[in-house]
Amino acid sequence: MPPDTIPSLFATGRTIRRLRAEIEAATGLAFAPARRGAAGAVWGAGRLPGPLLALAGWRCLTVAPGPLLSPYDTPETGFSSLRIGLDGAPLGGEGGVHYLDPWTRAPIARAACVERVEWLAARFAGNERRVIYVGMSRWKRPALDVLGAGPAGPPVHVMTTEAAIAAGRRHQGRVLAWATRAPGRLEDACAQAGLPLARVEDGFLRSVGLGASLQPGASIVVDDLGIYYDPRRESRLQRLLAEAAFTPDLVARAGRLREEVVARRLSKYNVGLDAAALDWPSGRRIVLVPGQVEDDASVRYGSPLVRSNRALLEAARRRNPEAFLLYKPHPDVEAGFRPGAIPEDEALALADRIVPGISIVDLLDRVHHVETMTSLAGFEALIRGLTVATHGRPFYAGWGLSEDLAPGADRGRRLSLDELVAGAMILYARYLDPVAMKPCRPEQLLDRLTAARDAAPRNALSIGRAAHLIMRARYGLLNPVVRALRSRRGVGGDAGGDPR
Repeated sequence: MPPDTIPSLFATGRTIRRLRAEIEAATGLAFAPARRGAAGAVWGAGRLPGPLLALAGWRCLTVAPGPLLSPYDTPETGFSSLRIGLDGAPLGGEGGVHYLDPWTRAPIARAACVERVEWLAARFAGNERRVIYVGMSRWKRPALDVLGAGPAGPPVHVMTTEAAIAAGRRHQGRVLAWATRAPGRLEDACAQAGLPLARVEDGFLRSVGLGASLQPGASIVVDDLGIYYDPRRESRLQRLLAEAAFTPDLVARAGRLREEVVARRLSKYNVGLDAAALDWPSGRRIVLVPGQVEDDASVRYGSPLVRSNRALLEAARRRNPEAFLLYKPHPDVEAGFRPGAIPEDEALALADRIVPGISIVDLLDRVHHVETMTSLAGFEALIRGLTVATHGRPFYAGWGLSEDLAPGADRGRRLSLDELVAGAMILYARYLDPVAMKPCRPEQLLDRLTAARDAAPRNALSIGRAAHLIMRARYGLLNPVVRALRSRRGVGGDAGGDPR
């Protein structure tokens, strides 16, 4: 019986069930319950199910890893190539070998597969020293473990300085600490032990949903100098932007990435309602004032003159007396997770309208100008062609692209918008495909974020009401206890870390 007369396949084990989509795409056959004429799909040649199927008179489709694999390939995440045979003979492909996209699992040509596998292998090899993570919440670890895996082994997780130093010495590793939860003595201890230290924080295209509501992030930054939102010391991003030679190809790539982010209407969190139902004045300049979490390090250390949401509103009104002023509370503050709320009557004494729960992208589509301390909304406004005034010193200020009002904001170099995007979103940040659970390029993440946003509940936080209530209880009741325990163990740095 030739392969095209086989009515269907049936799985004989967990691995085959995990690889059903790839096997179907490669062979053109579909899985169904076992029936007369079907072939049993077996993982690995020579496994016991194969001979048993033959004894029972069933045909046997054998599936095994192919010759081209990435370091991240597993039955759970898929294989970059599969070797498939039917009744002991190669089936299709190049001698039975089928090449697959490591992220989408769709069939591709061998040359394309080689390029993708080489890219992944380079990311894996970049973690040449064992990663020792410090202060990583458990819900963040699956993504961080993928991004930290390397030839020396999977990352090790610890919570204290002493444990980090011991693990670093034992594995000859490097220490990566969540920037806002690093133990206070960690930097000095790493220097004394001769261990490299870097800080980790969320990237600029993160998720559909807030980090405060435990939505996993799909991008991070790893900074071996400082961290991008704290201008008290140079960060790796600041040095990149100040010194990098931005090639024409890189700038062109950044331009395409920027245009795609704007066209897909993506942002860091991708939450909020649309603004179509709101009425807007005609003939007036509309200014957006995005609120922030007031105890964030980016506000406390990066905004020396204006350091609260109320002070920002006051400054914005003084500078724009005739404008129609919109105040958008920070999503974490609005949800009741973090401090920084302004009583409504006080906010409306300065702003013309409060716009809670509205998507930042929808607002940026409708306004002319943004006034901010250090919010990432200022960066998102820049890439959409808006004017931005910064009262603090965010990473995107000082390069000639914004009106910089804080002292000491000038960086001594002028950048184009796409050079800024290249430095921040391509060279500095690292990305994870949250479906394939493999490192990816930023362009690939856009597809995943778009799909996740379209599938998410359409509300202010892109989470359900029950989840919101649980998170309110967590932040009100559980977190104070957790913070106290961490403090006793010497864990935890600056509060907050999201400069939105």
